[in-house]
Amino acid sequence: MNACRPFFRLQRNVCSSSIRFKARRSKKTTTLPISHETFRGEETDLEAGTFHYSVEQSSFTDNDLPRRLRLASNVNVKSLILGSSLYNFAAEDWDELPTELQAALQHVIRLPTLEHLDIRNFKNVPPSLLSAATFSSLFIKHTKFRKSKPHERKSTPPDTVTRLKSFSYNNISPSSIRALVRGRIFTDSFAIDFSSLQSLSVSLHDADEVAASKEVMNVSPNLNYLLCSVGPKNSLGEVSSSLASCRSLKTLVLFFEVGDELQDPLLGLPDALSEMSGDNVLEELLINAHVQSINSCRTDAMWGRLDDVLSRSAFHTLRRVSLKIILWINDICFFDDELEERRVGERHRKVLKGELEKIRASQFSWLSNARNVKFEFAVRIISHGQRDVDPEIQRYLQSDVL
Repeated sequence: MNACRPFFRLQRNVCSSSIRFKARRSKKTTTLPISHETFRGEETDLEAGTFHYSVEQSSFTDNDLPRRLRLASNVNVKSLILGSSLYNFAAEDWDELPTELQAALQHVIRLPTLEHLDIRNFKNVPPSLLSAATFSSLFIKHTKFRKSKPHERKSTPPDTVTRLKSFSYNNISPSSIRALVRGRIFTDSFAIDFSSLQSLSVSLHDADEVAASKEVMNVSPNLNYLLCSVGPKNSLGEVSSSLASCRSLKTLVLFFEVGDELQDPLLGLPDALSEMSGDNVLEELLINAHVQSINSCRTDAMWGRLDDVLSRSAFHTLRRVSLKIILWINDICFFDDELEERRVGERHRKVLKGELEKIRASQFSWLSNARNVKFEFAVRIISHGQRDVDPEIQRYLQSDVL
C-alpha cells in the first residue's frame, strides 16, 4: 500500500500500546470509577469520552477485568476503540476470548451513551456483537466477521435496533461485509440497519474491495455523502450501477491514484456519471487525482470527457465541481545518484504541471462558464516531506474531505 495514499491517512493509526486513560492537562484531579489499568493508550481521552481497550496477554488471566469493564456504565463513554495488540498486531480471535470478557465488552458496546465504535484487528466477530446498540458511527479495520451463532442471537434484546448513519472500513473481505450486512438476529430483523446510512467511505483498489463496496451501497438507499478511493487497477465503472441507485447522494468525493500516462486519468468517472444522470440530487463532485513521483499522466482530451458528460447530462442540482491534481515528489534521498534523480523528477513535474494547467481552458469550457456551477481547478506539486510537516499542505490535502 502506497504510504502517501490520502484516503488511508484519514483512518486512525493503530495504537501499539494497550490502553490507559490520558486526561487533558488540568489542575483538578478527576476521580474515576474505573481502574486506570482497564483502559490505556494514547487515543484514550477522558474529557472527550473516548475509551480505547486492546486485548493483550493479561486479558486472559485478569479475572477482575470483566467487572472493571462493566463499570464503564458509570462514565460518559461516547467513543469506543476495540483492538488487539497480541502477536505483533495479528488479528485476535473473538471466539478465543473468555466468555465473561466477551459479555463485558458487549456490555460496553451497548451502553446508551456510545456514539462511535471502532474495531481493529479481530477475526470471527459475530454481527450480533454490534446489535441492540445506540452508536450510529462505525469504523472497522483488519476485521473479519462470521455468522452469529444461535446462542449469540438469543442474547440480543429485541427493543433496540443498531441504526448506522456513518460507516467506514479498511481491509475488509467481501465475505465479512456480507456477514455484517446480511447478519440477522431474528428471522425478520438484521443485526445492523443500514437503511439510515448517510455517510460512507470505501476503497476500490482491488476486486474484493469493489465487491464489498457494492454490498454496502446496495443496502444503503439514503446515502448523501460518499467517499471513494480508487486505485489505478480499478475504475468507477465497476460500481456505476450501485452509484446510480444512490438517488439521495448529494456529495461525491473521489480520490484517484493515477497509474501512468496510458491510463484513463478519471478512472471511468464519466461513464459512471452518465449512468447516474437523470433522477439525482448530486450537489458536489469533488475529485482529487494523485500522480505519484515515479509516474506521469496524460494531458490530452481524456480529461475533457468530464466536461462533456456534465454539460449534456441531467445534473440539475449540481452546484460545485472541484478538480485537484496533485503531483507528488519524493524528497527523501540517501545517495548522490538519488539526489540527481530527484532533481530530474522535479524538472519533469514542473513541465507536467504546466501542461496540466492548460487543460482548464482547453478541456473544461462548459464548467468554466457555467452560471450555476462553481468550478475549482488546481494543479499543485507537493513533496512527501511537506505532507508530514507543513500544516498548510495538510489542510490543503484534506480540504475537500472535512
